[in-house]
Amino acid sequence: MKEWKNVDFKVNSAPERSHYDLVVADYGSRMTVVDVLKNRPAAKEAVSEELKKIKKDDDSSNEPRTVSVNYEGKGGLRAVILTGNSDAYFLQDAIRQAFASFLTVEEEDREVSVSLKGLKDDHARDVLQWIASLAVLTRFRSEAYGKKQKERKKLGKLTVYFQTGLNRNLAENRIFEGRVLGFCNNQVRYFADLPGNVLNPKGYREKVSALAKEWKVEFEFIDKKQLVKKGAGAFLAVMRGDSNEQGGIAHLWYPGAASRGKASAKKRKIAVVGKGICFDTGGYNIKGGESMLNMHRDMTGSAVALSLFRALVELEVPYEVHAYLAIAENLISSEAFRPNDVVIASNGMSIEVVDTDAEGRMVLSDTLAIASEEKPDFIIDFATLTGSVVRSLDTRRCGAYSNQLKVSQAAVEVGERCGERVWNFPIGQDYDESIKSEIADVRQCAVAASADHIYASTFLSKFVGKNIPWLHIDLAADSNKGGLGLVPTETTGFGVRFGYEMIRHFVDGLK
Repeated sequence: MKEWKNVDFKVNSAPERSHYDLVVADYGSRMTVVDVLKNRPAAKEAVSEELKKIKKDDDSSNEPRTVSVNYEGKGGLRAVILTGNSDAYFLQDAIRQAFASFLTVEEEDREVSVSLKGLKDDHARDVLQWIASLAVLTRFRSEAYGKKQKERKKLGKLTVYFQTGLNRNLAENRIFEGRVLGFCNNQVRYFADLPGNVLNPKGYREKVSALAKEWKVEFEFIDKKQLVKKGAGAFLAVMRGDSNEQGGIAHLWYPGAASRGKASAKKRKIAVVGKGICFDTGGYNIKGGESMLNMHRDMTGSAVALSLFRALVELEVPYEVHAYLAIAENLISSEAFRPNDVVIASNGMSIEVVDTDAEGRMVLSDTLAIASEEKPDFIIDFATLTGSVVRSLDTRRCGAYSNQLKVSQAAVEVGERCGERVWNFPIGQDYDESIKSEIADVRQCAVAASADHIYASTFLSKFVGKNIPWLHIDLAADSNKGGLGLVPTETTGFGVRFGYEMIRHFVDGLK
């Protein structure tokens, strides 16, 4: 992970050479692109011709355009031209497609010069943060083992020079924010890619404990003994198949920047929750063949929650923040839970089990109930919960569900603005009918229902404390072939950027 940090950013300074490598400009400020080439006449002419083509093709298009030209001699320029009011996701994708190769560093150190002088301030603030994130995101590499690890080359240092019209302090703050969000996205991808025999519940707990110590935050692990005391029968049901009994809830707590000497108004309390199933066989409803591949990534929701927590700590938010990671494995044994079992969760609600491959909602039900005991002002949870959300949305967006319509509507707006997009689905009310049980308070699943993502979220809503605003994100986009937005790998790390922006948007709007 240390190599991800070996990036340096400098504002309104330039390396010892006469050209920019990367330019982002509004089409209305297109002359800025030409101006950076004033000492390179052939390149200037080539770029001018490309800009004329953009104008001729479609003056009203919202699609960002990329201009690429080689210099006379060594080097070249890539420019992204903003031709309309394109959504953040498409701008990020264009920037990643154009710039990622420039920012990728192997063994040798590299300097990259970026001009944002052709952007309006509101665009410049966002693009500056995104490119800072991209510089960190391109450095990510999954863990490697054996000969693969020995053959791996050490990454060189990357230095990025920015020229921008923004106030220097504002620019540096946006760069720092982008660096942190990029690093925390890398952490999600790192954990998600670890093999199940490396990141088992015991190993995961140890890693989280070590990170909590590094971040100087409080940490506790609610183990089996404590779960029994809490009456967390839903979580314990999933743990029954694991003879190692190492599962439980990792709880991290950050008091908020205001408690470290800064004055504030009423301090808000946030809970971030994540599903951490280190491997999912499906239990007695066993997954077949290929569907069990990549089930070591069923803990991605907890990696998002952990990494979002880290971002909130490093960015010194003024809120009290609690993270709850539901860590377990869904295995098969003579003791494993079965369909039609009835268990009682920590909030006293009885659950009739329908499908042992729906273990995520079992561990999350107790975890949400326990998180609600702190009476937070907002709960957000992340989980690779259902296949039906992927069938509904594919893998470019995630599903959003809430017990308050204003929360899920805000989530859609925030997602569009930050580039990690979600789509709002209904829960509760008439959907309750299909998860009624004759012998328990609720059924774990609706039998033979095709909209399982809606019923799963309806089920989870019953374990959130009364009057607590709650948002559930079903991570359909945790993996997307070819990358997503700013992220160049199939494992996307979706959720850190969205969660950070959502918490700021919603919590700052509370009265």
